[in-house]
Amino acid sequence: MDAGYNAVASAFVNSVQEGVMFENGEALAKLFVFGEKTISILSSKLRGVYDFDQYTVIMDNAVFAQFTAAYLAYVRDKPSADRESGHRLLCTVVELFTAAMAGTRGSWLVPAVRPVTVALCMSAQATYREMRDPAVYAQSASLLLRLLIDLLSDTSDPLVSSKRLGSLVVAALLLQISLRTTAAPGAYASKALEVKAFWKSSVFSQRDRISYSYWLGRYYLVCYYVDLARAYLEYAFNRCRKSHFHNKRAILRHLIAANMIRGRLPTRRLLEKYQMEPVYLYLSYHFSKGNLAGFQHALMANMDFFRSQGNYLLLLERTEILVYRNALVRLCRLNKGTERSSAVPYSDILVTLRLSSGNAELDVFEMESILTSLISQKLVLGYLFHHQKVLNLSRKQPFPPIYAEETLARV
Repeated sequence: MDAGYNAVASAFVNSVQEGVMFENGEALAKLFVFGEKTISILSSKLRGVYDFDQYTVIMDNAVFAQFTAAYLAYVRDKPSADRESGHRLLCTVVELFTAAMAGTRGSWLVPAVRPVTVALCMSAQATYREMRDPAVYAQSASLLLRLLIDLLSDTSDPLVSSKRLGSLVVAALLLQISLRTTAAPGAYASKALEVKAFWKSSVFSQRDRISYSYWLGRYYLVCYYVDLARAYLEYAFNRCRKSHFHNKRAILRHLIAANMIRGRLPTRRLLEKYQMEPVYLYLSYHFSKGNLAGFQHALMANMDFFRSQGNYLLLLERTEILVYRNALVRLCRLNKGTERSSAVPYSDILVTLRLSSGNAELDVFEMESILTSLISQKLVLGYLFHHQKVLNLSRKQPFPPIYAEETLARV
């Protein structure tokens, strides 16, 4: 037993008991807070308490009693605990919150979902930065997945009265964490995709819809579903408020990558407006000029930045064929008005691709492989005549558009 009675612990438990009794989720969301300053203040008032069960014994709901005791223990120990121990305590809190949520009906406890889950993700990120242990993200993703499964299991209507009302914020956080785990993103994110069926409902806040759209776009980008990624990222970018400059800038980094893979380049005005990193201007310039060597040099010089964004391999692997296409476009423009504009000799193409790649040893077989890839993907309309060593291009539209505007309307 504790040496003395603690008025703060008793008052807190009584407030929780009242919130549960009257199903007041808003009041509980204000009680279970995770801000550093608030925890520091509460911790100083709870230091003499060693057993919170003696306070929570008055609660009618045993699961809520366990959750409340775990939260108070977390608050008491958090300021003095190391990062790993603090995160472990928070994981226990989230696990018990999920159990408490599973025992409720309706959406009354949903307001408490955001503070609990956001705190978990922020703790996971801070713990990983210090420990560099992927298991931190894996554990957090598993907890979010269990909570999301419970929220989605409530199929009652209307949506505003269902536990699904809290699914959008959890799904967005799960997508965010899943992109940082060592497992394939789909291992955790597949459940988050179920929210697509109703994520545009007006019962969700604009903030939650934008956040979900952004992380879903990033998930699709990692999975190489580029058109879907562009659509969701554009939704997030266009609806994000102008006053949220840094958020729009963060979205734009990934939107540029998704658009570049479809041949759409940002304007200088757009890059300057959002103060984008200079490398995006260099990449756009070399991409448009068909200069593969310059493009890859700029990309590799900023490898750490693009790896932190998760877009390095995507840009390295998926843009090469498009840059070669632009080099071929420039060659055909130089030959415009001559016979070589539609029947391009291999010798001209070989020189062009060698200049583009900076590889003087690129041979005819590699060149034919590149041309075959361009034609098979319908990035170039034409035929190869191997024996005549000529690329015969379509006279009508040898270089059709890479992207289709209608893909942006899928979301």
